Amino acid sequence: MSELAETKQTDMDKELLEKANAKKVHFTSEMIKYREIWLQDETNDYPFFLYIASIMNFAEYHNGGCLTELGMKSLELDISPYIRQIQNGDPKLPQKDLVRFLLNLVNSYAISILTKGLIEFSNEDPDKFFEANTFLPVVREDFEKLGSKAEIVIPKLKAVLDAYTPSLDGKYKRIFLEEKTKGFFKQIFDPNAVKIKSNKFPSNLENAKECK
Repeated sequence: MSELAETKQTDMDKELLEKANAKKVHFTSEMIKYREIWLQDETNDYPFFLYIASIMNFAEYHNGGCLTELGMKSLELDISPYIRQIQNGDPKLPQKDLVRFLLNLVNSYAISILTKGLIEFSNEDPDKFFEANTFLPVVREDFEKLGSKAEIVIPKLKAVLDAYTPSLDGKYKRIFLEEKTKGFFKQIFDPNAVKIKSNKFPSNLENAKECK
């Protein structure tokens, strides 16, 4: 390799490193923000899903994160009006609302499975894991509680998804299937892509592809 080519390669490496570090700083800030909101009410699932999403984003910062911007926007959607409508005896949401509702749920479901897998992986060799993944000490201390919470919500989310995804009609079913693949940088809903590649992405994510 010529000296000029080596210089260009070095500059590219520096640029990639700078971008990765900027992502790491951003995701750290997100973790702090969502953790503080979650601590105000640990029974509230809304900040819980955002908090664990920020944890997975931090763990995958070198890939630009775990969730895409669309995935995070889906989790940021307040679905409480849809839930109230269902609880008030009107289980049939308009198709557009149903798509938004289900995308939020499927992303919450997937990120819960991923976080549970990450935490289980961290328990195998904590020293090595946290040396490679420099989580803030307060976040690290939350891992056990977050893992337990994820284990509880996973089957509940799956049950709601199984109950409501069959209500999607025609083009809205297609929209849902297309949009759910855009929520994550890695094709986690593809069982062949999930066979992994990384212990951070457990094989039981194949269950998520059934939500269709």
